[in-house]
Amino acid sequence: MKTKASASFLVVLSALTVLAVPLASQSRGLGLIRAGDMRAHLEFLAAREFEGRNTPSTALNLASRYIALMAQRAGLRPLLPDGSYFQNVPVEVTTISPAKSRLRVLSAGGERILHFPEAFGASPRGMVEGSLGGGMVFVGAIPALPAAEMEKALDASGVDFRGKIAVGLTLPPPPSAKPGMGSTMVLTRALRSRGVLGLISVITPEREKNLTAKGLWFDVQERLRFPDVETGIPGAAPAGPPAAGVQTAPPFTPFYQIEVRHAAAAAILGISGEELNARFAAAGKGQGAMAQDLAGRSVEIALYTDTRRTTTPNVVGWVEGSDPKLKGEYVVIGSHHDHNAVREGRIFPGADDDGSGTVAMLELVEAVKAERPKRSVVFVWHTAEEKGLIGAYYFVQHSPVPVEKISANLNLDMISRNDPNMIYLIGSNKLSSELDKSFHDMNARSAKFKLDYTYENPTHPDRFFFRSDQYPYIRYGIPGVWVFCGTTPDYHQETDTVERADFAKAERATKLTYLVALDIGNKPSLLELDLNPEITTRGAHNMKINWQRPAPAEKR
Repeated sequence: MKTKASASFLVVLSALTVLAVPLASQSRGLGLIRAGDMRAHLEFLAAREFEGRNTPSTALNLASRYIALMAQRAGLRPLLPDGSYFQNVPVEVTTISPAKSRLRVLSAGGERILHFPEAFGASPRGMVEGSLGGGMVFVGAIPALPAAEMEKALDASGVDFRGKIAVGLTLPPPPSAKPGMGSTMVLTRALRSRGVLGLISVITPEREKNLTAKGLWFDVQERLRFPDVETGIPGAAPAGPPAAGVQTAPPFTPFYQIEVRHAAAAAILGISGEELNARFAAAGKGQGAMAQDLAGRSVEIALYTDTRRTTTPNVVGWVEGSDPKLKGEYVVIGSHHDHNAVREGRIFPGADDDGSGTVAMLELVEAVKAERPKRSVVFVWHTAEEKGLIGAYYFVQHSPVPVEKISANLNLDMISRNDPNMIYLIGSNKLSSELDKSFHDMNARSAKFKLDYTYENPTHPDRFFFRSDQYPYIRYGIPGVWVFCGTTPDYHQETDTVERADFAKAERATKLTYLVALDIGNKPSLLELDLNPEITTRGAHNMKINWQRPAPAEKR
């Protein structure tokens, strides 16, 4: 009995010794994920000086450089063929040309030239280049009316709209307005159906006051085209006129839309600034003419664009796997480091969206280095997520590693707000039951979050399934998950700042992701594709599958 007991003790002791090494290493890795380090990185990347990290911009390039330097210091190795950390995504940027665009106002008193972007603004999205001129009709305020009532009001005015350019005052819709009421789109449809050639919208008094106080002109908006990216999403390409010589049915009729400052509006209407203020005041009370012809006055709108070619970077690196055979397979951890452009002096720091995921990945590099899984781990900070998940699409379509060898994508996007004990999982149960199970198993070991699936269904009205960088991976048949804290009133606002981030929650979410990455990285084989019968292998051929329709029955 004594001999058998001693032998049993030695077997148990041996087993515990074998297990102690990876557990101790994982503990070292977990210990390297620190809320304080995340805060320090985020205080830098979400600073006002980065102006929201727009795509493309010098600020985003500087943020990319910082991320690469910090990741390199933590031990991340370059993966790209040129030996750098920057996977440069080509982009064409089209803007309205200040040198070639103008407004020319004609009246009995002569002409007045108004310049872009000082006096007027326009968006190049869907813009038709060229010039047109015509008489003008004043349509009063852009009213908060349903389409049918607006049509009735225009008809009642008795004005001949054909061949004219409309001028309207923009007022914010009243609190009682229903969705879709008070929109320029409703008025535009009604005007176009009456033969109007264009619409000049006078900006609200509130916007005029803001621009004047800050000494600003209109923002020079951009239209982006990513020539080497295929999203396969209908309507994703910017609209424009038909090619020369192409006959459309019905014939293509250009419609010009611009917005103007108050001084320019007074010049267009032939009134003083005081008179314009009075018209706004009357319109705010529901008074004033709905439409009237501006006899003896005409305007010529000339809009042309400039296009430049540049790049915007994904930041990419890797930690090589510890197994000589399995290191040729990969787990991809991702986030996005871009956010939104400055708008009329307003800066959107994007601390949670997605500064939180960006800095979490820097912690994950250190942790994964402390305990390398058998598979290699690729880290991708995606660019242009806010412009249509472009960086993620570009990575899977120009991947430096075989996409059929990527086991899973773990996407960290907004992890530092809301209930400290809850996290949303989006996509984990779409392609592989093993991915979803890994999150449950590792969560039970560590973070102990409540795992919420509210937004995982593609048919959910908020459509979160389609709105972050796990989606292009899933479209390529790669199991993917978005680890998400949910939105707040600060989402895409100036108030998404470092001070509002919950770094303790972000640390827990990062630790959970680390353990899942190790678990997936150490499995005997790639995650099995067992949840969608249409997807049985990884690759571009899966792009044809329509995720917009209800998903097939899922396993849980």
